[in-house]
Amino acid sequence: MPHPTNTSPADIDEAVIAALAAHPDIALLCGEVRQAEPQAGLTNRVFRLRADKGDFFLRLPRVETAGSINRKGEAENLVIAAGLGLALPALFIDCDAGVLLTAAVSDLEKPEDLPARLGLALGALHGSGEVFHGRLDPHETYLAQRRQLRNFQDLPDELRTLEALMERFAKEEAVGGEGPVLVPSHGDMSPGNCLVTPGRLWLIDWEYSGMSDPAWDLAYTILEHGFDQAQEVQFLAAYRSVAEDPVPANARLARMKSRCDAISALWALEQVASGRDRIRFLGFAKVRLKRVFDRKTSS
Repeated sequence: MPHPTNTSPADIDEAVIAALAAHPDIALLCGEVRQAEPQAGLTNRVFRLRADKGDFFLRLPRVETAGSINRKGEAENLVIAAGLGLALPALFIDCDAGVLLTAAVSDLEKPEDLPARLGLALGALHGSGEVFHGRLDPHETYLAQRRQLRNFQDLPDELRTLEALMERFAKEEAVGGEGPVLVPSHGDMSPGNCLVTPGRLWLIDWEYSGMSDPAWDLAYTILEHGFDQAQEVQFLAAYRSVAEDPVPANARLARMKSRCDAISALWALEQVASGRDRIRFLGFAKVRLKRVFDRKTSS
């Protein structure tokens, strides 16, 4: 997580001031807010509140993504994940407004055994037997994104190649018979959503959580954390030691890696289409698409 920007009471972000005014219960929980330090986040705006009663994370939705997330489903899944000891419990949540308050964590680190710790956490989640609200279907997610981008003018050759590859994956899986057993899944295992302290690992931002193919969380974790081969082996071994279901076969995990990269790329193109930073998000999409095509060439 990047170093936050220091603020003072005089220049606390207007969005934070508005949220405190609209939700007086937050002020009761926190006391007077002295600082509101912006944190990393693409889908939401997150602030670390330094207040009379301690430090807190306040999450506010971005306008451009506020209506695209099932916040009630997220809240239900967050309660379940907190009960498993994997999520920071919500101190305050307003599903309609997309506002969430939790305690903050300090002394963040990136330990050498991070792959194993993430494997254990996902193994505990996937093997918990809990039922999450909603379903995350990677292929349906991809199809919905392509429909939304049907008039997008950039990268036409790359998008045609991607579409043919995703159709091939769908046909291969249909021939294979029944789909995987669905498990409760986090859905967005990026480094910014995995907070590691000396004695604990917390998973935050459960807004894309739901019942899904276990390969989704596994592939997404490997990709977004940049695991090398040795780290991937360590990660999957730790997962296997806890989860009841076996690790997906190599071919299925490889396909899911390409699906994850494809969905991440299309998400970035959606940001370009909505008017967000073109250079940043188009570059992000190109990197993810290159990984998809490189993986196809090497397979």
